[in-house]
This record gives sequence, structure tokens and C-alpha cells, in this order.
Amino acid sequence: MKKKNVYSVVDFQKSNAIEMKRVISIILFSLIVFSCEENDNLRPEPVNRTIIVYMAADNDLAADALSDMEEMKQSFSENGVSLIVFADLSDEAPYLLQIGQDKETFIKSYPELNSADANTLKEVIQEIVDMYPALEYGLILWSHGTSWMPSGSGLRSFVKDSGKEMNITDLAESLPVKFDFILFDACLMGSVEVIYELKDKANFIIASSTETIYTGFPYDEIIPELLKLQIDFHAVVQHYFDYYNSLQGAYRSATVSVVETKHLPELATQLKLLFENNAFDRETFNRAAVQRLDVYEEQYCFDLLDFVDEALPNVNKKDFIAQLERAVVYKNHTPQFLQLYDINTYCGLSSYIPHPQRNDLNNYYKGLEWYADSGINYLF
Repeated sequence: MKKKNVYSVVDFQKSNAIEMKRVISIILFSLIVFSCEENDNLRPEPVNRTIIVYMAADNDLAADALSDMEEMKQSFSENGVSLIVFADLSDEAPYLLQIGQDKETFIKSYPELNSADANTLKEVIQEIVDMYPALEYGLILWSHGTSWMPSGSGLRSFVKDSGKEMNITDLAESLPVKFDFILFDACLMGSVEVIYELKDKANFIIASSTETIYTGFPYDEIIPELLKLQIDFHAVVQHYFDYYNSLQGAYRSATVSVVETKHLPELATQLKLLFENNAFDRETFNRAAVQRLDVYEEQYCFDLLDFVDEALPNVNKKDFIAQLERAVVYKNHTPQFLQLYDINTYCGLSSYIPHPQRNDLNNYYKGLEWYADSGINYLF
């Protein structure tokens, strides 16, 4: 009898093993492809626009947040837009809602978190973007605000939750997508420092350069505007202005503007040219003479153009003013604010003027993009 060819048997076994691996690979690949196709089919089709409302109201604004959500429901109509609200209110778990016409759909709740944390904001917004894909996105940032000023300065920056706040630089870094618009329903966010820090995060930014009355934006009037296929931002802010301008006494108090961010780099360039090429007389400059735009005793927010006029009183500023008018596509103001001061001039953006006794603020200010890019470093 012939001996078996050991090598042939081994080769045969190897061949079978290789073939079996091929079969398994084909099956696994088919399952993966089928699974991916199935998941793709389950994904919702992108809508025209998803508007995200980030309500950081784990503070004294909780009741106002609930009131604004009711206005959103009352004014919402189906128009290819998803309106998603993240609400962090006091004394309850944060949650996510989809706003519908006269209704709200509960999506999920969150464990206790700090809505003033930049990572929290980033994770929440990214989750909503993933769940509600759209051709474009809008963002409403709803909370307390104090312009660009840093957390821990004794003043509020953006958002206040359990005594913690979010710096604007952190806010800019945390936004995971570029938005068609960002609307600030918060005090003092219409500053050139804030808008400039966010210039790469939105095409348009809507904000007030002064404080805002506690009722904030009239959502029953602005939501229909934000649902339109092509948003008329003039109409959005006109509703805000008309609402407050129609009130009496101290309640007749408002400033509001719309900034098209693509014009901001050239705005900074034009201002830098002015400050580079013209002498600034620190001795004669009167900080208190510039149009104020806040109610603080020390004063931190001033009208940008009035500041430049006071700093360089006899200088031709036509190129800077022309660029400012390109950037600020809408602006309006009431005659007074809270009956505490008159608003005689308003260019649509506020600006900080370094306070002689606030080195803490001044040192932080030097780290903002606007400080160096605009040439203010030549003055202070």
C-alpha cells in the first residue's frame, strides 16, 4: 500500500480553511453593507433648517424660559423646519423637546449637568445636529449675559448655572458647526468683541448691545420669521424693536442689531489702520464722554463708533464707517434705556474701553482676537 501524501492532505486542509475564510468574509461584508444600508434608510432626510434653542435657565430665569417655550409652540407652523429646545431649568432635570404647532414632543432627559460648561454645550448641540440633520442650522443662545467679560470677574459672562459661567472664547471653540445665524437672547452680547470671536461660527449674528428686558425676544412674532425658507433678518429684529419701543416708561428700552460676519475682518483692518497711522492723546481722551450702553456704575460697554470718534476726533474715518455699515446690516434703539441714560447714538456694536482700575479685565481683554486685530493695542 502506498503511503498517504502528508503534504497533499495538509494542502487540502489549508485550501478548505482559506475557502471557508473567504465565505465567512463575504457573509460578514454582506451583513455590514446591509446593516449600513438599513441604518441609512432609517436616518431622517435633512430638513431645510434646524433651529436649536439652548436655554441655560438653571437660575432666576426659569419661569421666563417656560413662558418663551409657550410662545414658540403657539407661533410654530410646519414648514420644513425642526425647532429643538434644550432646557436646563432650576429644580428639575435638563431635557430636550421638539416644538410643534401648539404642542411639544419630549425627546429625552439628561442627568444633572452644568449648562454653563462649554463641553456640555458642545455635546448637546452635536447630538441635536446628529438627530435632526438639515441643510442649514440656526442657534438661539438663551440665558444671562455680560458681553465678553470673563467668568469669575464679579460680572456675568454668557450663561449662569449654579454660580458658574462660560467665557466667550470657550463658547466659540465649543460650537461644532457653522450656523446660518446665532441669535443671543441675553444681555449685552452685541459687542464687537463677542461678534468678532464668533465670526467664523455664523453668517449672521443678532444681539442687543445693552441689557435686555427680562421678557427677551417676542417669540410669538419672531418664530414665524425664522421658519421662512429665506429668513428676513431685518423683519426678525424689527419685531423685537417694535415690541419694546411700543411700551411705556422704563420698559421702553432696547437696542438690537444684525451683523453679517463676513465683513468683520476688513472692519478690524480699517480700524487698525486708523490707530496705527494717527496719534491717540491719552491725556485728553474722556472715557465718560463716550455713549454708554450698560447700566454698570463703572461702565464697560460703549458705542464703538462714538469711541473711535472720541479717540480720534479730527481724523477722516470714512473707510472705517463704510465698512461698519457693511457689517451692521440693521440697527435700532429706543431714545433711553431704563430711564437711566439717553441713547443719542448707536452704530450697532458696543466696545470695551479699558477701565483704569480694572487690570483683571484689561489683562483678559488683551487675549481676545479683536484686541490685536483691530489695533486697540496701540491705544492701551
